[in-house]
Amino acid sequence: MALTAFPALGQEGSSVPVQPTVVFQTGTGDGSPAASPIHVKPPRPEIGCDTLALAGRAVSYGFYSAFEIPRQRLDAKLFQTALDKYRGYHCSYGRTRGPAVIVVVDFAKHSSEPRLYRVDLRTGDGLDSPIRVAHGIGSDPDDDGYATVFSNVYNSLSSSLGAAIGAERYVGQNGLSLRLDGLEPSNNQMRMRDIVVHSYAADRRRYFNADLISMRGRPGSSEGCFVVEPDKREWILDTLENGGFIYAGYSGELPKPIVPVPNQNIVFASGTGANPPSAPRPASGTLSGMPGSPPTAPISPVPATSTR
Repeated sequence: MALTAFPALGQEGSSVPVQPTVVFQTGTGDGSPAASPIHVKPPRPEIGCDTLALAGRAVSYGFYSAFEIPRQRLDAKLFQTALDKYRGYHCSYGRTRGPAVIVVVDFAKHSSEPRLYRVDLRTGDGLDSPIRVAHGIGSDPDDDGYATVFSNVYNSLSSSLGAAIGAERYVGQNGLSLRLDGLEPSNNQMRMRDIVVHSYAADRRRYFNADLISMRGRPGSSEGCFVVEPDKREWILDTLENGGFIYAGYSGELPKPIVPVPNQNIVFASGTGANPPSAPRPASGTLSGMPGSPPTAPISPVPATSTR
């Protein structure tokens, strides 16, 4: 039986038709057209370090906040500190640019007041209106709505002060959240402490809830996280995700927090560099701030004689 030889597929002079190439649409996994246009997030607006002086001048002239209610304005000195911290991170070690929009939090304000601001460094103007944000329950020992103690210690349930960078989104027990990485000794344990930005679902209101203001005069607190109302979550996550800048500060005179670990403080004799024989040393594995250590007991800076 004779076999008819077929020319190789695609060989020059072949009479066998070549099938057209199938082009797959992005994101569909087949040859069908994409169901909807693919959304590509626009790049984050940036500002050059050489133009930051504009935002600095805006502070001097009061343009840093256009909010109509004076008590809701961002404190000029606090903004200047945030700007200095921004320069220290984004304008050093060869860096010359950074995000044009940053977040500043003033923990000196009462928790019932809007105190989280989004500021455009290109003009020094505040964007939108400030929003409410929680502070940690450990930062408010007397539960009066004012944060007076700040800590970087694991399991202190306290807020930390300082500059931080937004990192990745994730879905946790509080829904969509955003991790933070602290940039200073005062907050560099944020990731280990799980200090993040999140909101809450309507059926999972644990501590912070703006609806409580009408009943208690304050919205409650968090475990140290920056908790915002559900309709504001995307607003701040979009600003901070993957490299956004946030500075949590304190306008006015900063309280002097005392965050001891009972019976485990090492007291050094003044000027000797030696430890007095009577001072107890911490037990092995129980150093403050280490995983597995007992919760700290924040002490309010209010004098012991106060009736507050």
